[in-house]
Amino acid sequence: MPLSERERKVLQQLERELFIQDPDLARQLESGVPVRGPVQPRIRDVLAVAVGVLLILLAIPLQAFPFALAGILLAGHGILAHRTYKNESSSRFL
Repeated sequence: MPLSERERKVLQQLERELFIQDPDLARQLESGVPVRGPVQPRIRDVLAVAVGVLLILLAIPLQAFPFALAGILLAGHGILAHRTYKNESSSRFL
């Protein structure tokens, strides 16, 4: 079903506004290539936090300080790596 003349004008106006407001996004949409960030860093960070929390929980009944310390460091690393990744990926598109 083809667009009416009014719908074409509205669409053209939206396209012009998009090019003015966010030219990078407009070019990406125009090219038809989907923009997705890498999944691997996010999975790695979530797994690091999960394993770190498990080590902390395991250290409680065993009263093993090295497990607790390793869990804290691993979970902290996962959180900091994820925050750094989010900051880098959001600044890439600004």
